[in-house]
Amino acid sequence: MSIFFSCGEASGDYYLSRLAAGLRVRGFEGKLWGVVGPLSEAAGVEKAWSMRELQLMGIGEVLSSIPRLLSLKRSIESQIIEKKPKAVVVVDSPDFHLRLLEGLRLKGYRGKVFYMCPPTVWAWRGGRVKKLKKLCDLCFPLFGFEHEFLASKGVSSLWIGHPFLDEAMFSKSSFPTLNLEGEERVIGLLPGSRPSEVRSILPVLLEVGERLQGLGFKPVVSIASNLTEEIKNYIKLNSRAFETYSGPGAKLIERSDAVVGASGTVAVEALLRRRFMVVLYKASWSSWLAYKLFVKTPWISIPNILAGGPLFPELLQNDARANNVLDNLLPYLQDESKRAKIHKVMDEACEKLGKPGALNLWAEAILKGVE
Repeated sequence: MSIFFSCGEASGDYYLSRLAAGLRVRGFEGKLWGVVGPLSEAAGVEKAWSMRELQLMGIGEVLSSIPRLLSLKRSIESQIIEKKPKAVVVVDSPDFHLRLLEGLRLKGYRGKVFYMCPPTVWAWRGGRVKKLKKLCDLCFPLFGFEHEFLASKGVSSLWIGHPFLDEAMFSKSSFPTLNLEGEERVIGLLPGSRPSEVRSILPVLLEVGERLQGLGFKPVVSIASNLTEEIKNYIKLNSRAFETYSGPGAKLIERSDAVVGASGTVAVEALLRRRFMVVLYKASWSSWLAYKLFVKTPWISIPNILAGGPLFPELLQNDARANNVLDNLLPYLQDESKRAKIHKVMDEACEKLGKPGALNLWAEAILKGVE
């Protein structure tokens, strides 16, 4: 008996590592294996392929990688058909995972399929709802509004709250110590966890950091653990004027007065810690065009969707410039009444994240499915 895991992002690696721990605690003794990252591997999941093979950003990068991704898909399908795992658990990366699941079903795979962080069909490409309904036994969305949308379309979905709510990771004592003096006003600069994302956003963050230093703040640049050594060295080399931090990004967010960084999971982490964030997004022209043409939501950041308004300023494409960052960040840092209003909205948005128990719920549902 085995269970196959697959993820393509740092956040997915985190979810799978916690899921693996939950399965073991509940007595699952079979093999856990698949496409994973360092956290899942440390949790006892056998890495058959690295999640870095799926870490792509932008239409251009995806198109150029199609031959390699097709080869990877065939290899994974072959291994799953041969080894017959009781279940397949995939996380996010829908352009790859939906095709993988279609291929598996066509080749006769009859095991259970679970989709964590399913495609954002509520925002764009709603036609993929039919694929989720056909291919998946159960979806595990992260947010209540996603669950409601999927259920309304006949997709089997299970939700209680965001998995970050389960973690003791929000206790300061659970983190390695940051080399920062207690009274310094720290601004976390988070360039992201994908190479192309880092290269486009880091220059903006460095200019912001330089300006903030002149105003008496202490910028600290985060280096995501899943990045290649080449990209980590790129960040270190270009960030020599600032302190860098290679520990959990959550720790840096916790220690910061506010953060500036790439759009993504980090925005939810900032919201949970009641840390104001300026969200940046810079992509290729083709990805930006696709976003403008097809995405149906007025905001790119989940905290803004939960809040129903621009809680975290979003600076997209050409607007992602240092001057604009500071225009949005400094009023928050310098105006106590403005901070109070923003934190009230943060509290209201956090209430929509549900309640703890998601990781337990997921593990129990999967074990029940493979009985």
